[in-house]
Amino acid sequence: MEKLLTRKQIADTLQISTRTVDRRIESLKLPVFKVGRLVRIPESSLKLMITQVGNSNEELQKTTK
Repeated sequence: MEKLLTRKQIADTLQISTRTVDRRIESLKLPVFKVGRLVRIPESSLKLMITQVGNSNEELQKTTK
């Protein structure tokens, strides 16, 4: 079974805010699991987030607007 992470764990790993994590999930249409109000993000979604968005300032600014 794949490891599931919280929004905070993703934010801490990437050193970004949890709101930026939410924006990236929405803009990249990444798969997440919702259990009630809890959001869990598979480790594969984290890898997709890193490879698709990268770390360039231009792409980071797109996700924060």
